[in-house]
Amino acid sequence: MASTTSEDIIEAALSSFAIGGYDGTTLAQIAGIVGIQKPSLYNHFSGKKELFLTVAEKVMKEVHEVMTDSFEKNQDKNIERRLYLVLADSTTFIFQKHKGMMYRRLLLFPPGELEEGLRALVQKGDQQIDELLQGFYEQGKKEEVISNLKFSVFRAAFYCLMDGLFTERFIYGEKEFKERFEGSWTVFWQGISAQ
Repeated sequence: MASTTSEDIIEAALSSFAIGGYDGTTLAQIAGIVGIQKPSLYNHFSGKKELFLTVAEKVMKEVHEVMTDSFEKNQDKNIERRLYLVLADSTTFIFQKHKGMMYRRLLLFPPGELEEGLRALVQKGDQQIDELLQGFYEQGKKEEVISNLKFSVFRAAFYCLMDGLFTERFIYGEKEFKERFEGSWTVFWQGISAQ
């Protein structure tokens, strides 16, 4: 199936914003990648802000889809394994060159003029992830494998682990990252499990 011009623009913008950031990317660059004139971009997007927010929304949606897909395809596994796999699949997503770079920019270096819109987008994404985490939490409580923690504590610990691993994914090579992943996972699981 052939892509539409809008999809081509979004893909070009994703790679451009991921590499150059918001301020380091121009609409003329994006148009050049797509093979259209800059004025033609305005037939699809009102401007750079709308295009950046569209790309940001796409990346946030894909992070959530990776987590949801992992959650659903591993329903036959115990809660410890399911939670581990969601985390592993999420960090694999972050390693995708442009998507991972864009996600990191959204969280760590949001363009000042878009900060409010991006904050709302991230909060919406977090609410969706919270729903998944609530399912893990309830399953863990039902199976009596999660200690007597409030959901808010469980959620906070998971986000800290996930965010830390996302950052480490950009810093370390595969072998070192895997060791850090396994070590931090062990501490996390021991901290939340009912032993």
